Amino acid sequence: MHVDQLTDFAWTFDVVHPDPERRRAAIERERGYQKEWARHHAWIVRQRTAEGGGGCPMGLLAEYDQVHAAMRDAYDRMFAAPIWHYLSSATTPEELAPFTRHAVLYLRWETEYPDEWAALGKSWAAKRHVLRTLAALGPTPETHGDLLGLVDAAIRREHRCEDLGYVKVARALHGPSVRMIVDWAEEDLDGLVRLRAGYLRWALDHPAAPVTPASWRAWLRG
Repeated sequence: MHVDQLTDFAWTFDVVHPDPERRRAAIERERGYQKEWARHHAWIVRQRTAEGGGGCPMGLLAEYDQVHAAMRDAYDRMFAAPIWHYLSSATTPEELAPFTRHAVLYLRWETEYPDEWAALGKSWAAKRHVLRTLAALGPTPETHGDLLGLVDAAIRREHRCEDLGYVKVARALHGPSVRMIVDWAEEDLDGLVRLRAGYLRWALDHPAAPVTPASWRAWLRG
């Protein structure tokens, strides 16, 4: 995917728009692409099953190529297309930087509208991969503020699957800003929030230490 193609994905940011009608339109657009992909994929599976699990019948090769191309076209228009490019492309961090907004958008969608995210975009594996990649490549100037907000939200909400990855992301952000978030969270009335903030402070103070469920449990015991 070329950076110029990102203009075709401006609609994806409407999934976190405060106007419910804007969100609904974006969701229906994404649902349409997913249904289109699924319809073409189901046709290919039927043909392969009819051949005993092998390839497509010789008489349907031309149609198979057309359906496969249509399936790829639907995939390339989906919400996730720029995200998967960010996660899987073997290009330089500088070339990937414009795609960072879409990776962060995936996390914002889960954080701000979790039910809508769960209906169409839920993948704990994808969330884990996004968080790991963001931690490795770091933020861009335009995504740094959103990532600070996501780290703060992860500390303060009920724990969700793969939220531990935000600790690694926090290490890649502006240190004083993250520590300000930690300071505020450690004053929270909720004891779990204070514990998460304390663990994050420990992780910042020990940047080489592993961030894992085991290290979290060890920190709690210590």
